[in-house]
Order: sequence, then structure tokens, then C-alpha cells
Amino acid sequence: MMRDTVCGDGPPLFDPIRLEDRTPVNDDARFQRGKNPYYIVTPRFVRTSAGIKALHLLCHCLNRAGQEAYVLIYPDWPGEQSTSPSLLTPEVTPEVARRHVSRGLSPIVVYPEIYPGNPLRCHTIVRYLLNFPGHIAGDSTFAAEEIVFGYSDVLAVAGGMPENVLFIPASDISIFNPGAPRVRSGSCFWAMKYRMLHGGELLPVTANSVEITRDMPDSQNPAEIAELFRSSELFYTYENTALALEAALCLCPTVFIPNPWLTETIAAKELGTDGFAWGDDPAEIARAKATVHLARRRYLATYARFWDQLSVFVSMTQLRAAQDAASKGAPRKLIWTVRWRPKVELFLVKWRSAGIVLVRDGPGALWRKSGRWAARQTRKMQRRLETIVSRTLRRV
Repeated sequence: MMRDTVCGDGPPLFDPIRLEDRTPVNDDARFQRGKNPYYIVTPRFVRTSAGIKALHLLCHCLNRAGQEAYVLIYPDWPGEQSTSPSLLTPEVTPEVARRHVSRGLSPIVVYPEIYPGNPLRCHTIVRYLLNFPGHIAGDSTFAAEEIVFGYSDVLAVAGGMPENVLFIPASDISIFNPGAPRVRSGSCFWAMKYRMLHGGELLPVTANSVEITRDMPDSQNPAEIAELFRSSELFYTYENTALALEAALCLCPTVFIPNPWLTETIAAKELGTDGFAWGDDPAEIARAKATVHLARRRYLATYARFWDQLSVFVSMTQLRAAQDAASKGAPRKLIWTVRWRPKVELFLVKWRSAGIVLVRDGPGALWRKSGRWAARQTRKMQRRLETIVSRTLRRV
């Protein structure tokens, strides 16, 4: 039986974040092939979001472990890159769902905490908490029949099932590492949800820091963020984020700034406190600087534990799915929900967004935004027509 081990400072035998690694785990003692498939409900792949990346990696690792797993992009964004070409993350389609229904299978649907309810109306539901319930979106409590797993020990406790931990190492040490020694100066910070979602005000301690953002025209890519960490003395964060670990992996201590939306760190048990300061007390920052070199070894140790945690996840969910399939059969309307629910959710997202723009900025802003959207759709249609014409001419 193969085991995942951390060999000194070298990489483990099975690194879940090595995206190009498609080799099977080949550990039949832990991962007997399951009968019922997994549908991982997730937003489209975004490399800069640790939570989204963890969902796609869960699908990837389930497939590597010999299970049958798919992602369902929710909401459905047509024309956008939905999955990573480096991951084993096939998308569930109505045809796939029809095959499962015809065989009487009961899909195991994995929802992150941001999605309320059970939009796919499946029998076997896993709620995977990547943040505190209700902190960003979704429900604060869950139905009794749901299996709750937490990304960390703290989140598993918050979900009411403290034994169910599935910590997926989602930070890439090939990008986030110390690099060559250099002189460090200045600081950087992260406050995206703190400001945009909660309306929090920045504190003077980050007044002269470089801000890290995502999904904006001038946002840094992962390589640029890593370079910033390698040259900065400190990284400040107003919220829980994987950037805290990634800064420490680059030997840049992280300072968590306590506030009403940051009262504890998510991965305290898994990652410890090496390289992390709680608040800007000079003694706490000095401790973080003195221990930051230990953060990498602590993180590497989570690789081996991940596969053991995943084997518990598979055993528990397959057992429940087998019971549900025997007593309830395949979910009704599964093909319909797979085809249409992601599209309905996209409509609702755009409707809510339009309402926010209308209330906040007025009808004129909404009209201008609608005009830009129409122009983008026209350009997409033109490109599609050009492609069709080009293919037709080649055939002639």
C-alpha cells in the first residue's frame, strides 16, 4: 500500500497541488472504488481563490483516488473558462446525469457553504465549509441529514461535526517559496471582502502598504504576489485568506488585524502560529518573524494527512449514498436540474447585480452597464460567426 510521506524538505510522493500530477493514488486499502458518483458544485475555476481552487482540487483528487467525480459550475457562465486544463475535473452534463439515473445511482452532491439549500434536489448532500457558515453567503445552519465537513478543525467545529476535517493543501509551493535571499522593505495587505462585502475601514497601520487585489484590471497574478511577498517585511490581512500562508511560505510574516469579521484564524490547528502574528503588538510581530521559517515544514506535513482525511470522506459519503440509493433510488428531475439550475442561478445573479447598481448608482449607471454587456455579447456573436464561416470555407 502506497503512503504519502514528506521526505525531509523535498516534495511528498503524492502532492495534491501539483496540478500536472494525474497519476492514480493506487491505494486500494484506503480508496476502494465507489459506486455512486460525486458532483462538486462550485464557481468556475479561479486560481486566485483558495476556496474555489480547493473545490476543484477535491474533484481532481477524488478522480485520482479511483472515484467518479465531476464539477458542476454554478452559476453557469457561458463563454468563460470554467475549469483548469491541468486538473482532472470533468463537468457534469445532462448526458452524464442521464447515465447515472439509468443505473439507479444516487450522486453525492458537495456544496460549499455559500450555496443555500439543495438546488439539485439530490438525496446525499455534503456541505463542505470553506469559511464560517453564513459569513459570506448561504445558510448559517444545515439540515440534519446533511454530512458536514470543514476545511479545517475550526470550521468542522463550527459546522457541528468536529471529527469531519478535510484540509486540502491549495497553496502552490512551486510559486510561493523564499527564492534567493534579498533585502526586504515595506509591507503589503489584503482587505477585499473586508471592504467590499462588509464596508470596513482601513486602519493607519496599512496606510503606506501595497494593496493586493484580485479580479480587477490591475490585480496581481500569483507570481507577482509571490515576488511582492519575497520583497516585503510584513503582510497584513483584515480577513482569513490563503495569502496568509503563502506570505509565510515566502518568509514574509503575516499580521492578522482583528476586527468584527476576523475573530479567529481558520486553520489554527493545521498550520499553527509559526510566522503568524495576531494583532500588531511589537512582541507578537517579533515572534512571527522569529518563527516564519518553520511555516513551510508545518504546511508540508498536511499533504500526508490529506489523503487519510480523504479516505474517511469517501468511506462516509459512499456508505450514505448506498443507503440513499437503496431506499430512495435516483433523484427525480436530476437531468433537469443539472441542465437548468445553473442557468437560472446566473439569471438571478445578474438580476441581483442590476438591482444593486440601480439602487446604489441610479438608472443611468444601469443603462450604461447594460450597454457594455450588449456590446460584449455582440462581439462574442461576431467571433462565433467568423469561426463558423472560416470552418465552412475550409470544408469547401
